[in-house]
Amino acid sequence: MHTSRSTRSRNRVAGRVACATAAALALALALGGAAHAQWSIGPAGARQASPGQNHYLYLVAADPLPGLEQAFNDAYQNQHMGDLVQLEGWTGAQRFRLATDGQPRTAVQGARYGYLIVFDQEGASPPALFVGGKNRRIPGFDYATPGASWQATYKVLGPKRRRPDGRSPFMPAASDLNTPRLNRYVLMEFDDLPAGVKAADFEAALDRRIGQVLTLPGWMAAQRLRLEPTPPATGRAPRAAEPADQYLTLWETEGRSAVEVQGALLAATKAGKVEALTRDAATAESTYWLPISPYITKDDFER
Repeated sequence: MHTSRSTRSRNRVAGRVACATAAALALALALGGAAHAQWSIGPAGARQASPGQNHYLYLVAADPLPGLEQAFNDAYQNQHMGDLVQLEGWTGAQRFRLATDGQPRTAVQGARYGYLIVFDQEGASPPALFVGGKNRRIPGFDYATPGASWQATYKVLGPKRRRPDGRSPFMPAASDLNTPRLNRYVLMEFDDLPAGVKAADFEAALDRRIGQVLTLPGWMAAQRLRLEPTPPATGRAPRAAEPADQYLTLWETEGRSAVEVQGALLAATKAGKVEALTRDAATAESTYWLPISPYITKDDFER
């Protein structure tokens, strides 16, 4: 998900996205929906941890091995999600694919993986990944090649913020058989602290910008997170550090396309209605993702 800094890595995106598109279409049809999944994004509520606990998001992005895309998706959807949400401290999960209806050219850099899973975790510290037992390996997942997947853990810094006008995502009436629901996207904006900028000033700017953006059409909710060391799997040596930016802003948006959603942000920034952040151009990244599964918890899987 987090792109390498080389031009060669970015040039591989088109081929990877093409493969992800075909597989996502097949997966969506198999689940009885259209190519653009219409599930809600994440759990309901403010996404806050229980008293005395912290809330974390564990992100894993990957591409399947060639020729094993169907097995990869089947195992992730029907096995792996259920395996991990049974573990202590793992509270929920949802899968996404890279939005292929046009990554807006105004977005910064972009992802080099086609699939993403987001796990919710809760605890005094991030729970370790267990091995063995119910945590079975995924067919088609490249466990051996360095850089074939990406993982990172982020700590939630506060409750999910919603639009100040209280507007909810658009949903046609049950009796309305003609009006389509808008596509729902997750936008992940990654940032490192820009050179010469104080952390407190940058974080304050992120907060101000969230309040401004949530007044725009199609921008529904946002939450800020900070990078947290990912614990190693139980019984295994720590993995080499994955490249990951210090800050993550997780947006929930809706629109006819990701281009439309990003266009509203671009126009408002150009007009001075939204603050233009000072960003580290070498590391900043923003990428749109579409849900390809509902949000699930341990109660959705039989033990």
